[in-house]
Amino acid sequence: MDIDEIQGEDPHKIVTRKAEDAFKVLQKPVLVTDDSWAIPGLRGFPGAYMKSMSHWLTAEDFIRLTSHLDDRRIFVQQHLAFHDGTETVVFDHDIPGQLLREPRGFVEEPVFRVVSLDVDHGLSLAEIYDAGKEHEPNRLRQSQHAWRAFAAWYQRRAA
Repeated sequence: MDIDEIQGEDPHKIVTRKAEDAFKVLQKPVLVTDDSWAIPGLRGFPGAYMKSMSHWLTAEDFIRLTSHLDDRRIFVQQHLAFHDGTETVVFDHDIPGQLLREPRGFVEEPVFRVVSLDVDHGLSLAEIYDAGKEHEPNRLRQSQHAWRAFAAWYQRRAA
């Protein structure tokens, strides 16, 4: 479902609103996801604006923007929000990675060509997608903490 997403710096407000809007359309409990990106060396930039940044900047632009950084860490911040018309519960997990010094891979998404998540052993996200490895169970097992937290919470709630 395509839902207009509010813009802002607070990922919890964004994912919460997304869940509430989805509930209004479906009139059923919903679980929505939203990812943001944080580069500590750029004081958390671009945060929730990564989707917009990917429309404006090329992989080479990202390289130039971050070339001076000694701290090359980046985090994919997963946000899940459950909303049932009464309550909204948000689950978060950060997936660590590194900014690369040169673009690698062929996927069009610019940031995918310049980021290597720690779970990917040095491969860029684009190289993972190019090889069709994005859904490999061993890869995902390490990055599904937000989903596991939701599942545990939902089981307790249903009991």
